[in-house]
Amino acid sequence: MVEILEKLLLLQERDQKLQAFHHEINGVPGEKAALQRELDAAQRTLENDKARATQIEIERKRLEVEADAKRAQIAKYQTQQLETRKNEEYSALKHEIERAQSDITSIEDRELELMQEFEDLKPVIAAADAKYTAEKNRVAALVKTADEKVGVLQGRAAELQVEREAVAAEVKAADEDLFELYEKLFRSKTGRAVVPLEGNHCSGCHMTVTPATLRDAKVGASVVSCEQCGRIIYNLPEYA
Repeated sequence: MVEILEKLLLLQERDQKLQAFHHEINGVPGEKAALQRELDAAQRTLENDKARATQIEIERKRLEVEADAKRAQIAKYQTQQLETRKNEEYSALKHEIERAQSDITSIEDRELELMQEFEDLKPVIAAADAKYTAEKNRVAALVKTADEKVGVLQGRAAELQVEREAVAAEVKAADEDLFELYEKLFRSKTGRAVVPLEGNHCSGCHMTVTPATLRDAKVGASVVSCEQCGRIIYNLPEYA
């Protein structure tokens, strides 16, 4: 195998590792965003349960005021009954009293329903609160781990970048056109610019290469490209 091809393989190995590191680093914000969404969902559940409890209390107070107003009406009607001497007025007041008493009964029934709902909500809120606290702690720990991972990956990527630049400089000094071809292929061929032959097939596009290309790749005296996909190809020892 020609020396520059060995350098290209070394360069590609560094580039592929860098690509993997950057992929992991770039994926961390999405991971953190997903964790935040989970935490937000737990918080919304807790807030909704607490909001419902608050609404119940507000409605209960409103009903208490409404019931007190009805009782005041009844007291007023009863006083008017004592003062009136007309049967029609007395009957009308009696009807109003009965209607107010019926309204109070309905109000009290609704109050009992709300009280029961409030009691039922207490363990629900407690569970939602516990879940939110647990989620908050879990997310905080995972975010911390993710940030630490980014720090480690960035450090390793920086070290690898230095190595990569050194190898790239050697390749460029030896053959600048080949270096530019490699970089173009690496970008366009999803990180696989230099690939081995598999028998008489290019492992990049899986197409059969010509006999002349196969012979040149086996001889290994020069850099050879696949006629179909343009990748730089080489022959593995087991296929020699």
